[in-house]
Amino acid sequence: MTRSRAQKAAHTRKWRKAQAKAQKTARNAKTFTKLALTKIGWKCLSLDAKSGYEYVGVVDMIAVKRDKKYPDKLHVILLQIKGGSARVTMEEIRRLNKATREINVEWNVAEKPEKKVRFLNKIV
Repeated sequence: MTRSRAQKAAHTRKWRKAQAKAQKTARNAKTFTKLALTKIGWKCLSLDAKSGYEYVGVVDMIAVKRDKKYPDKLHVILLQIKGGSARVTMEEIRRLNKATREINVEWNVAEKPEKKVRFLNKIV
């Protein structure tokens, strides 16, 4: 069954409108998650793509907090953020759990004696 050009255009408009609404809801959820975490002392980093949209991976945001008793100890949370009627799936939970086991943590020292910043170790 073939559709007319008007039907195709209506279908396209419907899906573009739905996509725009989903992106707005996701951005709203991310903003309020960041606000809630910031209020209780966490520093947040959103892992969006360069275009400003969500990236493909399961981790949408990272939250970091320094331990008050031991300042060299950091607490890190990997966050998957859902907005609107989206629900968490078991597959996403498995992927987040796997991501926590695969974190690669390194150290470095940055110095700026003159006009350039120098790093002690090479940054990949």
